[in-house]
Amino acid sequence: MFWKMSSFHGLRASPILTVLAVLALSALLSIPVQAHPPSEVMLSYDQDNQTLNVAVLHKVSSPSGHYVVQVDIFKNGEKILSNEYTSQPSASDPFTYSYAVNATSGDVLKATAFCSIAGSRSGELKIGEEAKLTVKSASSTSSSLPLEDIVLQEGFSIQVFAQNLSYPRSLALGDEGTIFVGTRLPFDLIDSGDTTPVYAIRDLNGDGMAEESEIKVVDMLRNPNGVAFHNGSLYVAEIDRILRYDGIESNLDSPPEAVEVARLPYYILHGWRYIAFGPDEKLYVAVGADCNVCEPVDELNGTILRMNADGSDREVYAKGVRNSVGMDWSPSGELWFTDNGRDMLGNDIPSDELNHAPVAGLDFGFPTCHSGSIPDPELGSDESYSCHEKMPPAWALGPHVAALGMRFYQGEMFPAEFQNQIFIAEHGSWNRDEPIGYRLVAVKVENNTAIGHQIFASGWLQEGEAWGRPVDVEPLADGSLLVSDDLAGVIYRITYSA
Repeated sequence: MFWKMSSFHGLRASPILTVLAVLALSALLSIPVQAHPPSEVMLSYDQDNQTLNVAVLHKVSSPSGHYVVQVDIFKNGEKILSNEYTSQPSASDPFTYSYAVNATSGDVLKATAFCSIAGSRSGELKIGEEAKLTVKSASSTSSSLPLEDIVLQEGFSIQVFAQNLSYPRSLALGDEGTIFVGTRLPFDLIDSGDTTPVYAIRDLNGDGMAEESEIKVVDMLRNPNGVAFHNGSLYVAEIDRILRYDGIESNLDSPPEAVEVARLPYYILHGWRYIAFGPDEKLYVAVGADCNVCEPVDELNGTILRMNADGSDREVYAKGVRNSVGMDWSPSGELWFTDNGRDMLGNDIPSDELNHAPVAGLDFGFPTCHSGSIPDPELGSDESYSCHEKMPPAWALGPHVAALGMRFYQGEMFPAEFQNQIFIAEHGSWNRDEPIGYRLVAVKVENNTAIGHQIFASGWLQEGEAWGRPVDVEPLADGSLLVSDDLAGVIYRITYSA
């Protein structure tokens, strides 16, 4: 078992259609939130001039720093055009791009606009027919979640451990059993300046579910994604700094003032820091690349850093790491981490990676090489370049699965075959034509070598739509496994009973 949108009428414009178009654009202008993905993509077709007009609303603060970077045009499901941009015409109003497209009645045209930071939005139009397509979003409420849709192996079960949380992400376990939870705003609000909680959760009666009174807020911070616990203190990573809360488990009702440990670069894209302490007592920090694919803007970009617990003696432990949001150490003390592959090379390449870094100083290839064997079309295409010069992944996890949190399982509850294997949360693809991920996988490791993997839990993705997105995993002392879900706003607990 193991191993192995909206759209406009496509005909010539009429006064009525013109009024409708003006009303539609006026409605768009009332949208209050600046979003990373475009808010709307609207299509209209000029049959006289054989021109497709794509109107986009993408409210931003700086149209040269946060903009629609690419628009792809599809005809009857086949991509026919792809255009890249370095800015957008307007920061707050809809703007229109026009493309020469030969289409007749019955043809289906689609445009997908990509944000330079994250996310995309599509619009569709059937020529000769008036149709409005909407993008469905999964429910973010924690009540009545369809847990019966989660597929687990025989003997395993899943339940909600904590609910009604705001975007729960990274997990860390305290010495006294406290579960610390980092959070992060969704893409469309990541640079809004709004704060989200850092949670501390206890299941005091041991019934496998945290009551509302057992969920405490340590602090409200800006995208405090990363959490780690070390020597009685909680460490929390925002985008540009790391904070420490001393004696935290004894003061959950009155948390201490934060102490700043380190400053980090303020990279918005891939800026949701993941942190963890290694067996060497050092603090490890993942610093994602501030781009989809580009040369590093400085020596910290696209790396894993290592430093003392007080922030001193900072060094680059590994480089060529595009976006790691999960790491752990094997029972023998060697670092393993997940890494998300670049976008916009197609549905099936490159693969997300599980990497192994037993020593410092290794280069894992980004931005010139992807998945260990794919030179970047622009940055790695020199004839003298070889991907063999870089560290290949320990295991390829699949294209665009968004592999995030991971842990070696060393508990006693699960069957013996899972001992010392790696559980990985796959957050799920955001721009693949056929979505993939939205599940947990288990990777089999023997003698510090990955030799296979299997799907451990699935079902958050149903008929192409997701109602949940796993982010991180954390084994508890009793051997059960916690799983955070930032879309459903819950933490699950997976148990096993023979």
